[in-house]
Amino acid sequence: MLAKYYRSRILTLILGTVTLLILGSFFFWYDHYTVTRAPHWAILLSLYALATLPVFLPTKRLALPDVMMPIIMVLGLNSVDTTLSAISHSITFSNLSWPLMAYTLLAAGLVLRRHTFFGWLFFCGFVVLVLSWHTNYFDTRLTLSTEFAIPFLLMLLSMIVPQQIEQAVSKTRQARSMRITADAGRAEETDMGAIATQRVQEVRALTEDMLHRIAYNESPVTRTEMDEFRFTEAQLRDTIRGRYIVNKEILDAAWLARQRGVKVDILDERGSALPSRVSLALTQCAVDLFDNASGGTITVRAFPADDQTAVMLVHDGNSEDEEPSAIEISQTGVVERF
Repeated sequence: MLAKYYRSRILTLILGTVTLLILGSFFFWYDHYTVTRAPHWAILLSLYALATLPVFLPTKRLALPDVMMPIIMVLGLNSVDTTLSAISHSITFSNLSWPLMAYTLLAAGLVLRRHTFFGWLFFCGFVVLVLSWHTNYFDTRLTLSTEFAIPFLLMLLSMIVPQQIEQAVSKTRQARSMRITADAGRAEETDMGAIATQRVQEVRALTEDMLHRIAYNESPVTRTEMDEFRFTEAQLRDTIRGRYIVNKEILDAAWLARQRGVKVDILDERGSALPSRVSLALTQCAVDLFDNASGGTITVRAFPADDQTAVMLVHDGNSEDEEPSAIEISQTGVVERF
């Protein structure tokens, strides 16, 4: 996770600037504010690097492994103790300036890494070591402790700012999710409106001539016209009861099957569009079944989306000598015949 952020040029620039600031201020502090018996500068920097590198190197996860925390604490506090040995026991803000900046950065890094307890524990250990090193009673420890006011505020900010950022990101994600849901709802409403318009056009195309015949032609209705009215009514019923499973090929094949005396029932218990693989399999199976039937009853039934069976087609020849046949289409489009 952190490796992704390190690919940001801005963050890399900030980290590079902070690193140069730490190194530059260290050498200035070492030349002007350390005692003559101070450890070699390479020792101080090496100990500090050992403590800080595990915290600021990029990793896949933001939080470090818990087993690393005791190691970082020991390395960090040992680095603090060695650094304090480089300054006099009469501590002032000048000779405390670099340790104050460097080790506050380490403590804040632990907090940002989601190890708040260990970050504050290290900060408190740092404060205790500094106050215990100071022995100038003319400048009291209470006065010296005020030097930690700004680092303390920085520690608080390292806790508060990430929480505020996470809340803002969470709200942004919620708003994006709500917008996507709303867009999907509007798209669905638009699609439903288009489907409704299509159904109206289909009904008009099927019934317009018949209604005109009934309204304006007073001659008796013939048997052929009665059959056509009956077939049209059945097809309208199919488009309503099977709105998500029928298409033009199925409706045309069902129309021809009814003309041959086949009874057709289409039931849609799904209430939503079929997957494309299921729809293709259904069209092929239904058209073949309608074309080959010369009588009996054909039932096409779509099941709910959570059922293992998507669609079942049953042909009952209404004859004792002929066993009913069935075609089952799974949710993945696999066809089984019984």
